[in-house]
Amino acid sequence: MGTRNVVAAVCVSLLSLGGAGYCYTRSTALQTEARWLMERGNAQAIEYAQRLDNTVADAQLKTFASRRTVMERAHQWQRGQMLGVMAGVLAALAAYMLYLLRRLDSQLDDVAAEAPDEEDSGRAHASSKAASPLVPSPHR
Repeated sequence: MGTRNVVAAVCVSLLSLGGAGYCYTRSTALQTEARWLMERGNAQAIEYAQRLDNTVADAQLKTFASRRTVMERAHQWQRGQMLGVMAGVLAALAAYMLYLLRRLDSQLDDVAAEAPDEEDSGRAHASSKAASPLVPSPHR
């Protein structure tokens, strides 16, 4: 568990969040276009009510159809935004967990470096107790 894993996870997190930001800007632009198409359709509806011309009604239906396609694309970008945010958060969580594992490994290495000295002194002390002829019993 080196620092490369942590750095890679942080980079994935930042890239995912950057992608989510890009998806947000695209979605916002498409929603603005959809609002404009809605206003255009409403204006065409008012014009149709005044003139009762079928060509205006057909134009209004085409406007609403194009608004629908724009809104579908905007929803796809919103899905991408949500996936980017979730991937970014999960990658950040993974980076934190890798960081904690790296710290735990370094602490375990420190303990392992100190442990051989204690084991040698513990073995010598245990062998001297085993060599003594008197053994304490729990009944005394």
